[in-house]
Amino acid sequence: MFVNSVYQNRRLILKHKVDSGIIWLQGNREIGMNYRGNSFPFRQDSSFLYYTGIDIPGLHLIIDIDNDREILVGDDLTIDASIWVGNLPALATRADESGITEVLSTEEFENLLEGAVKTNRDIHTLPLYHQYQESMAARLLGKPSNFSVSLIEAIVGQRSKKEDREVREIEDALSITAEVHKNVMLLCNEGRTEREMYARAMEIIYSHGGRLAYPAILTNRGETLHINTYNNTLKKGQMLLCDIGAENSMHYASDITRTTPVGRKFDTRQKDIYSIVLEAQKKSIDALKPGKAFKDIHLIASEILASGLVDLGLMKGAPEEIVEKGAHALFFPHGLGHMIGMDVHDMEGLGEKYVGYNKYIQRSEQFGINHLRLGRTLEKDNVITVEPGLYFIPQLIALWKREKRFSEYVNYDLLDNWLDFGGVRIEDDILITSSDYEVLGPPIPKEIEDLESL
Repeated sequence: MFVNSVYQNRRLILKHKVDSGIIWLQGNREIGMNYRGNSFPFRQDSSFLYYTGIDIPGLHLIIDIDNDREILVGDDLTIDASIWVGNLPALATRADESGITEVLSTEEFENLLEGAVKTNRDIHTLPLYHQYQESMAARLLGKPSNFSVSLIEAIVGQRSKKEDREVREIEDALSITAEVHKNVMLLCNEGRTEREMYARAMEIIYSHGGRLAYPAILTNRGETLHINTYNNTLKKGQMLLCDIGAENSMHYASDITRTTPVGRKFDTRQKDIYSIVLEAQKKSIDALKPGKAFKDIHLIASEILASGLVDLGLMKGAPEEIVEKGAHALFFPHGLGHMIGMDVHDMEGLGEKYVGYNKYIQRSEQFGINHLRLGRTLEKDNVITVEPGLYFIPQLIALWKREKRFSEYVNYDLLDNWLDFGGVRIEDDILITSSDYEVLGPPIPKEIEDLESL
């Protein structure tokens, strides 16, 4: 945890932004894998963590704005429970660590909420992503919970702008991630299995007291964007796409992708595609600054990718027109990046329409850019990812070829020789500063000469 004044100040700002009523933040419970007593590894809700720092299950935070009360809700362990989990600190001790002066048992808390409902007070809740949360909210509020837009906007406004202490935590997570990627690159040889490299990555992360920020993508089938199996053996001529980010002990995430040729030597085709993606990433990063819409940065990257494919003969026509029509999305079907913080897709549970967009910049319906998680104008202290990629997805190519979709822009006959290529993605985490940007974390090789000289 940070010192308790950090959480007190965050809650004070939140109260002023929401202005009136009761804020109810549900912490997470433990969830059973196959029965209740055998639970998945616990991960606290990020908004609850942001405002309390308390990382144990079964708690709630009540902020009664009108009566200036902050209440930590939960139940102290019974003797029977302590036999299994140890003699843990009392609820009042946890509250003091967070600067909260009042505690209530679960039963008392339910009475408080029922009283607030009877007097028609505003109760602000967030979108819920567990069924048990929905059930509790419906029971206590007397209706299915309707999330509070004003609460969402207040939290997004705070969490989008990272404090210096938060940036240091993200960089701590990135230091672990950098060690992972360098080790994976050195293991990227013919005959190695994805499983071996995944095991090495997890050894490093756990040895630093961390965990995965998201399910790791470590594959020689890089054209499958979110593959989470590790069953393949590396062969000469393939590329290994490694998209792994550690979450540190304070639950701040990192998100890095590197793509390495097996044996760390590029052949001509690999070098051509990799060079296009690397150029798109570097020029996109160079265009970052506060006041710039990230949607425009996505289009800059898309035009560079399209131009490179035209130079290779795989596409034809003017890159600007290719991107305007959406033909490039055959090879780049995802967005350029997203916010990152306590969640790898930061605050995604609150709704991307509030986090990544606003009333001025709305999500496009065009294939490819419709998967852009962040389109809004960048602000100082945002932390984001930049991750262009090029992919040769056989089933998508076959579908578009059969439908003659964008045949005026795509040389489908030449693509028959590329169906086994896979994919290339390169990703870094970036802090938006007062004038431009800062690439966070220790350097991780991505230049061709640096990878080949490992």
